[in-house]
Amino acid sequence: EVLERLKGDPALRHIPVHMMSVEKAVPGAFGKGIVGFLTKPVSREDLEQAFDKIEEILSGGVRRVLLVEDDPNQRRSIVRLLGDIDVEIQEAETGAAALAALRNGHFDCVILDLNLPDCSGFDVLEEMRSWQRPPATPVIVYTGQLLSEEDEERLRPYASSVIIKGVMSPERLLDETALFLHRVVARMPAGKRDMILSLYDGEAVFENRTVLLVDDDMRNVFAIGRVLEERGMEVVRAANGRKGLEALEARPDIDLVLMDIMMPEMDGYEAMRAIRSQERFRSLPVIALTAKAMRDDREKCLEAGASDYLPKPVDVERLLSLLRVWLYR
Repeated sequence: EVLERLKGDPALRHIPVHMMSVEKAVPGAFGKGIVGFLTKPVSREDLEQAFDKIEEILSGGVRRVLLVEDDPNQRRSIVRLLGDIDVEIQEAETGAAALAALRNGHFDCVILDLNLPDCSGFDVLEEMRSWQRPPATPVIVYTGQLLSEEDEERLRPYASSVIIKGVMSPERLLDETALFLHRVVARMPAGKRDMILSLYDGEAVFENRTVLLVDDDMRNVFAIGRVLEERGMEVVRAANGRKGLEALEARPDIDLVLMDIMMPEMDGYEAMRAIRSQERFRSLPVIALTAKAMRDDREKCLEAGASDYLPKPVDVERLLSLLRVWLYR
């Protein structure tokens, strides 16, 4: 609990935390940003190694990041986002190149896409962990692939964090890398600092915002509407796509749309296409909600005009994270 509170505070999260306990390492502790874990009884040599690790972090040297991504446009975008005088980024286009780089040099963090031209990112993770001793290099999986429960279970032992491209946004990627690199948020360039702080001052972004909730299931409308209203948002409700379009016409102050897909009269796909056909709504954030969980659903929603995608049943924390990102923009 102390670790979570420290790492949840932008003013404190850069402080290195090394844990020790009579118990074995808590699952997920490295994913929360600890630098090491010792199991008691602890020897003098163990303590010296722990303090050496902490001293290395506090020295303020350049942090090294390995970016494993085959798309050159994505690589350029990520380098622009993360690059700074205290961060050095080495790029790898394939799994083989990534493993060679990891064997030949030290990295403070790895950003890994799962879809690589020569192998799967899962293969890279399994190979890494077969020869890396704990604490292993933190790995942020940054992928456009919609993950199944089986995929998530397979990633859990290896990945420190998983971010879905277009869902958790570049803000999340910047935030997660800053956590694992132990960067002092207050010393980061103003634009990047504000991106991170916006995620932590999340409640303020909700106040006095208007959200259009388009869904024919009154149970969802009630449950989601209550969550949003409790955070200071006004919720405009519509039972289908046609009524949603009418609401947009009547309320030009709407800041964001939550759009169900399967509805009578006019479904979400048709409604989103109608919204995007109007110039004034081209930049309006629209988050698609669907009960289906097929892998191609995300692509269909984005093609129809959705800014983002969220499967049902809606995870409240994930919904609020998406709202923070899109309302901040």
